[in-house]
Amino acid sequence: MGTLLSACGGAQPSPRNGAAESSSAASPAPVKKEESNSLSALRERLSSGEKPSELNLAAKGFGPQLGTVLAESAALSSLSTLNVSDNDLGAEGARALAASTHFSALRELDLGGNDIGDEGAETLAHAASWSELETLNLSGNSIASGGVTALARGSLSRLNSLDLSMNSIGDAGITALVNSELPLKSLYLLGCEIGPSGANTLAQSKRSSKLEVLALSGNKLGDDGARALAQSPALQNLHTLDLCANGIGDAGALALAQSSQLKRLKVLELCGNEIGARGSAALRKRFGAGLHL
Repeated sequence: MGTLLSACGGAQPSPRNGAAESSSAASPAPVKKEESNSLSALRERLSSGEKPSELNLAAKGFGPQLGTVLAESAALSSLSTLNVSDNDLGAEGARALAASTHFSALRELDLGGNDIGDEGAETLAHAASWSELETLNLSGNSIASGGVTALARGSLSRLNSLDLSMNSIGDAGITALVNSELPLKSLYLLGCEIGPSGANTLAQSKRSSKLEVLALSGNKLGDDGARALAQSPALQNLHTLDLCANGIGDAGALALAQSSQLKRLKVLELCGNEIGARGSAALRKRFGAGLHL
């Protein structure tokens, strides 16, 4: 989706937050929130003959039954964008959505904040009618490395933007992602308990070469992780990199400022770190207005 959430106050990558990325690609217009405030009202609307292309049901708190209501509706056969974030769907609601035969037109799905867990992620990974899905937000869903492994081995072969922020996927989750066939261009992994080893795995993988946006704020990369990313030939296509709140000091800052690999990087988020005057000066000289400290 080309937008960025960061500890520095950057924009959220998911459609439920609708802000634009710092000085790079514009985000899509936010989908208008629907006025269906009960499941019965939603059922009535979906049975009225209307066939929406976009549906925003964020933060309704409908629970698992929402998945069933949506999954059974043939009116959603033309739906391209669906936001059901923060609805307490759980694994049960995720299973219902994944089993639907009516989502073949779906391109963008926000399931953030639904506590679907690894079980829900495994179900979604093999959703037969989601083969055209391009953007998926699974932030804040209690997903661990097992769920990431399932997603990496699943059938979402067109997925180019994935948000797994606020899930404890750790370095093992990174390993699963880089061993997948997912054609990712945007990857959001904020607050995912990733350390230097995970950063090194990303840096060394040839599958990272398609990435244009990489958000890693709120992890534990440190100077070693920053150095690994800075020296990575695989990350030459990055234009936006978020490393806020990662315990990075001058050593990591200098590695980024002196990187011969990050030639296309336009936006670098580094606030909330431990960078001193020397590192700050080097970064400003290299990245100018694209730097956020």
